[in-house]
Amino acid sequence: MMVEIVYNYLLPIIGGSMKSFIRRALALGAIGSSLLGTTLIAPNAALALTQEQVAEKLSSVPVFVLGNESGLILISSAEDGQAEEPSLYVFMTEQDAETFLSRANEANPEFAPNAQVGLTNLERLYEETQTEGDLQLIYVPEQDEASEAAALGTGYQGGVPLFFARLEDGSLAPLQQNNGETVFPMFFSHDDLEALLADLGESNPEARAAISVGVLPLEAMLVEMETSEDEALNQIRLLPDSETINSIQQSAPQPPAPEGE
Repeated sequence: MMVEIVYNYLLPIIGGSMKSFIRRALALGAIGSSLLGTTLIAPNAALALTQEQVAEKLSSVPVFVLGNESGLILISSAEDGQAEEPSLYVFMTEQDAETFLSRANEANPEFAPNAQVGLTNLERLYEETQTEGDLQLIYVPEQDEASEAAALGTGYQGGVPLFFARLEDGSLAPLQQNNGETVFPMFFSHDDLEALLADLGESNPEARAAISVGVLPLEAMLVEMETSEDEALNQIRLLPDSETINSIQQSAPQPPAPEGE
């Protein structure tokens, strides 16, 4: 793949909303809950999720993009001499975005010398694709997570993997939250799901034995949310990588200490 052209797309990178974003992400990432080993929610016929409902489910998922003072940077790749439509590369980790930018500038110093890696979330990007139909997103999976997904042997063939607890019949294992709500969690981090399953194994070995790990690409889940009439999609929860959330929290500007302290 050869980078051919770059131009800017005016979409502001998250700034002042950082605190509320972190609160939403932490609320999801630190769900106090327990997996239910036997309970299933039968899907009922319903309308597909609205664009607003899909956006809300994406609101707490941080992603990283390339941008400069003018906006976000779109990249057109030349394959076999044919230039593709310019696309926004969406990275799941800051390190992957930094590495991509560094290598691209090394290969072509004119690529984007003034570009930086910026933080946004999937909600804002999704909403932009709905209002600007020509904005194409290319999701770049984190390599370790992609390797974990491939190792499961469930037919994963690429995309950003979402890991979920799977019952013996192949359905998603529901999860009971402390507030009594039952949801279907899907994890961007394989380790986060394994930690939950380890806790389940200690408290309920029989239930744990009936659960395996499944994987579905984020791209496929977005299509399902927009087109499927399965009511259970209302209960899907996308849980961001806890390490990414911790990193964002630690790097967020700290409020100044009150005077006199």
